Amino acid sequence: MKTWHRPIISLLGAALLCGTGSAEEVKLKIQSIDIDDNVYTPHFTVDTELDHSPGPSQRWIRMEVKYSTRGGWINELTIQHFALAGINTSCPSPVILTEEVTYINIGEGNHVSYVYMHPNTVKRYKSSAKEIEASAAFIVNGEVIATERSNRSTKGDWTTDSKYHLHEGYLLSESETPFWFINYDYKEIIKHIPHPSSTNACRSNVADENYLLQEKKK
Repeated sequence: MKTWHRPIISLLGAALLCGTGSAEEVKLKIQSIDIDDNVYTPHFTVDTELDHSPGPSQRWIRMEVKYSTRGGWINELTIQHFALAGINTSCPSPVILTEEVTYINIGEGNHVSYVYMHPNTVKRYKSSAKEIEASAAFIVNGEVIATERSNRSTKGDWTTDSKYHLHEGYLLSESETPFWFINYDYKEIIKHIPHPSSTNACRSNVADENYLLQEKKK
């Protein structure tokens, strides 16, 4: 099993309001950031006519950030994940893969956030755990309150280095993978933001509005 522990490069003291209207101070501390490439697609048995024999499991890469909170509840916490991949390959050139995950209703205690590289991405960039740099930024109310970054084979803040192309959304949150249902109670709730074109109107209301518009044209 290849799990590479990343030392803390930058850690900001974090204090925030829990958002309940009280002045209770909540503190967050990043504990570690790890990368594991001994992760394979899980197999599930489904009793339907669509069930079929699974193919061979493919290898994923999982990035794990452990952190702890104390002092109360956090309404929303956003974690920006970054992975520098393809460092040791010339084609394709190195890129920074990203994913942003927002969690809600985080109680005090120990927590973990996972993001994944899809097997196709792993193959494309010929990546293993030891060949990837990882970074995470914790954001509350639009403010970065804590960061952690590895610098195993790079120097400085590679997350802002313009020589690397930024590929947003190329990492996957756990809810976008087959790992989401494993140890479900151990995980925080992921907030799914509505599509920009979505509305709060019921379909019947929209239909009524269209009907009224047609009536006015008569």
